[in-house]
Amino acid sequence: MGYIKRFDPELLEPQGRQPGGPGPEQPAGRPDDEVYLFDDRTVLAVNIALATGRPLLVLGPPGSGKSTLAPNVARLLGHRYYAEVVTARTEPHDLLWREEPFRQLNDAQQGRLRGPGSREYFRPGPLWKALDPAMDETAGPELRERPAVVLIDEIDKAEPDVPDALLDPLNNLRFEGPHRRLVSAAPGIGAPLVVITSNEERELSAAFRRRCIPLTLRTPGREHLLRVAELHMGTDYDPALAGRLADVFENGRVSVRDRASTAEFLDTLRACRQMGLTADSDEWRRVADFAMVKDASDAPSAV
Repeated sequence: MGYIKRFDPELLEPQGRQPGGPGPEQPAGRPDDEVYLFDDRTVLAVNIALATGRPLLVLGPPGSGKSTLAPNVARLLGHRYYAEVVTARTEPHDLLWREEPFRQLNDAQQGRLRGPGSREYFRPGPLWKALDPAMDETAGPELRERPAVVLIDEIDKAEPDVPDALLDPLNNLRFEGPHRRLVSAAPGIGAPLVVITSNEERELSAAFRRRCIPLTLRTPGREHLLRVAELHMGTDYDPALAGRLADVFENGRVSVRDRASTAEFLDTLRACRQMGLTADSDEWRRVADFAMVKDASDAPSAV
């Protein structure tokens, strides 16, 4: 007996036909941000995060699809979507709100300084908008009634106090905003799904990791890789060429750690198609060496 899925990509949107199988044809390739092939592990992890209200911590190497998971979940569910890319300069409260000191200073110099806590002097961050849709001036009335999906991308680039500062807001769905203003979840909206990605360049604290539902994206198998390529390429999909490149992806002269990403595989396939190459061309092997295996020598890739 299966479980009740709050998120089920197969019911929310047809994934097109399976290679060699029945189903609707894919007329043309989709934009990259509207393509995601969900496997059972990922669907289960998303449903656990939705059921528990805990953040989904997505781990994996660059190019494995971590950053595109959240917007596709939001798109399929019809939820509001907010994203923040973390950098080394990100401060603990930046994901909640950002102050506008220059505007405040300018108003003070012009003699038109507004009172403390004026909306003019701070900018709500993604978590604030997710909890209180009234703070999102771009969302229409219908969308404001929907829950939100929040992507916090590359959390490991920040100092350790940044992820730890999120523990209380994520646990209690409230935080203290500028000038001690209490920010809490709007009634009837539902808790946001927070998706946090990490390249594991810096270790996250044990307390933070315990708070999250972990999902490690695995290196895709050959059939998964070809299916992703078909969804991306649409009518420009060349199964023979994609199969040759998938063999290089799996068996190329690289270590497991340095193996090409799904994004590099797709870029290589696109480059070959734009250059008019087919599986019968000799040059596709050298394109793969340059773009995917990262070996520009004259020796052909092992397939």
